[in-house]
Amino acid sequence: MIAWLRGTVVVKQANTLIVAVAGVGYELTVPVSLGEQSAQGRAVELFVHQVVRDDGHYLFGFSSLSQRQLFRELIRVSGIGPKLAILILSGLGSEELVQAIWAQDSAALVRLPGIGRKTAERLIVELDDRIGKHFPHSDAGARGGTNPPPVGSAAREAQEALIALELKPDEAARLVAAAVRRLGPDADSAALIKAAFARKLERGSK
Repeated sequence: MIAWLRGTVVVKQANTLIVAVAGVGYELTVPVSLGEQSAQGRAVELFVHQVVRDDGHYLFGFSSLSQRQLFRELIRVSGIGPKLAILILSGLGSEELVQAIWAQDSAALVRLPGIGRKTAERLIVELDDRIGKHFPHSDAGARGGTNPPPVGSAAREAQEALIALELKPDEAARLVAAAVRRLGPDADSAALIKAAFARKLERGSK
């Protein structure tokens, strides 16, 4: 399994690089932004995801471990293959994609080629819980993340009520954060609790 490469770019196209490493050329599909940052004849370091199929071996390159992990989370979603995952990362970029997931912004996803409304909603539902494991919670606040709301706020009251109803603290925090993103920071605790339960039931039906 190839996990990382360091070499020289010998061929550069929109989202394809051929990287020479010790006399061997590796062809990698990369997000467009990474292709634009790379220059022919220059050194490059890439984290790699390898796909083995009956018709060949395919390499996908990324600028960081977190970008590669986001790609791997994308291809775990039903209906999202490696090529479509690269298109998603090319159209939004890692930071923008994370923001869209946190904010449940399906409209931003639908604007991408190959992504319909149902696929966008499926991406949000399936990735909402998982991306927090790979992106620092210190950044999550700017993305509408799941950092605990301030003590005494309606969000905190809603979170405590959900915990009292035997939800796990981390699940309660995620559900309340999603409710705040949906209803806005001025929503009262009763509305947040209702929205959180609706979100939980929605996920349970998937």
